[in-house]
Amino acid sequence: MWCTSWNDLAAAWIAPRLGLPATWPHVPVHAGGVRFGHQNKLSPLYAWAVGRPLAVLDDEFGGKDPYTADHRTADGAPTLLHPVDPYHGLRRADIDTVLTWLGQL
Repeated sequence: MWCTSWNDLAAAWIAPRLGLPATWPHVPVHAGGVRFGHQNKLSPLYAWAVGRPLAVLDDEFGGKDPYTADHRTADGAPTLLHPVDPYHGLRRADIDTVLTWLGQL
């Protein structure tokens, strides 16, 4: 699923370029960015994912986000925060990193 300010455009424009399904739903967000040490997109994303494993790929994480991810993992919801290079954007190698992580669950 997508959680991006690209909203529906993520599935239509990004997915085919990375070999991902174009049918993934998205969690709508109005803006990203870090506030008070947390990436603003993570709260709605965590609420959507509930207790499911979750890999988050983003070009900006806050200083407190790794602690929140560690708490989710400790509570039984494995969580990966994978930084994406903001100058190159999301690449197939990023997807492959997540697939490797998922294969280890």
